[in-house]
Amino acid sequence: MPAAPPDIAADFAPLVPERHVALAVSGGSDSTALMRLAADWARTNHPGLELTVLTVDHGLRAGATAEAARVGQWAAGLGLAHHVLRWVEEPKPVTGIQALARAARYGLMAQWCRAHGATALLTAHTLDDQAETVLMRLARTTSPDSLAGIRPVGDWEGLRLLRPLLRVKRQSLRDWLTIIDQAWIEDPSNEDARFERVRVRRSLATMGPQSSERLATLADRCAHATALLERLARRWISLSLREHETGICHVAVDEFRGCPAALQEHILAIVIERYGGGHSVPEAEELRRIARWACSAEGPVRCTLGGALLGRRKTGFWVTREFARIPADPEIVPETGKLLWDNRFSVEAVPGSRVTASASRKLPAIPGVPVYAQRACPWVEQPPGAPAPRVRFFRLNSAG
Repeated sequence: MPAAPPDIAADFAPLVPERHVALAVSGGSDSTALMRLAADWARTNHPGLELTVLTVDHGLRAGATAEAARVGQWAAGLGLAHHVLRWVEEPKPVTGIQALARAARYGLMAQWCRAHGATALLTAHTLDDQAETVLMRLARTTSPDSLAGIRPVGDWEGLRLLRPLLRVKRQSLRDWLTIIDQAWIEDPSNEDARFERVRVRRSLATMGPQSSERLATLADRCAHATALLERLARRWISLSLREHETGICHVAVDEFRGCPAALQEHILAIVIERYGGGHSVPEAEELRRIARWACSAEGPVRCTLGGALLGRRKTGFWVTREFARIPADPEIVPETGKLLWDNRFSVEAVPGSRVTASASRKLPAIPGVPVYAQRACPWVEQPPGAPAPRVRFFRLNSAG
């Protein structure tokens, strides 16, 4: 009787609408199991799904090229296409190598997916990875958003990331691979105590047999709490935030001060992401600092965070774009005549028009709108005689 694989059919359900997805497979036990499980699931539940296996050769170990070729052999045995992507940066960084290699790995795979029509990337993060992540973050933060750990569905440069193995323990996958006689590759860096994750993994092994499950449960509960706070924050914004077409919003401090601290931070995170151009995500401690500043009468009148500029008034505070953070180089309106400028404004103008920040140009005064907000508005330079451009700010309460 054939060995039964881990029961993860429900975790592959997000693949139903997809037509082509990629699998991140290094050859370790987790990703090798992902490749086998995905191939089996697709064969039974989604025969039309195209699966492509991607292996990144970071060029950090002498045996990496041979290991990538071995993954290719296993993929071919399952009838799957396989591509090796190489991190060609030289010389390789000396410090922070794991974080940089991770960014390079995801960047290469996202680039391949965009070029070849793959709409999602599957990764093999397990319950053990989740537990390790939560334990590392517990040493740094108490933010529920951070302690939610690795999400089942994520994003990298606009590419969907799906993690169907988050409920499965690594040892269960290894036991199954052993039963079906499927080999895998052991990465020596997984035993290198110079890396924080390796040290945390060893500590976790001494904490008792249920520790990983409890940490994963904590991540689930924090994810639910974060989702609830997100809904409450957006509801509060829809009722209480006053927005202006110049790209500025006003918050009544009495209403804001009456919110619990965690809700204040979520409100600020959403507002700053929109009004700061969406180029960075503030850390939890930074949001706490801004919330304290907004609710008090002490400290500077203005401050910045995440590309946004905030200013305090007697009855509240306003948030707009920090115009100094807007790239100085103009953006050119394409042939479609439509341009999303600074992730905030929709600009419709004659193709070839140049769009920059208004910056120090002389602009008519607008009641209730500080000059800082006007400076961060788009300035459209069109050919003589062209019709006036149409400029629309994507408000939080009508963003789409």
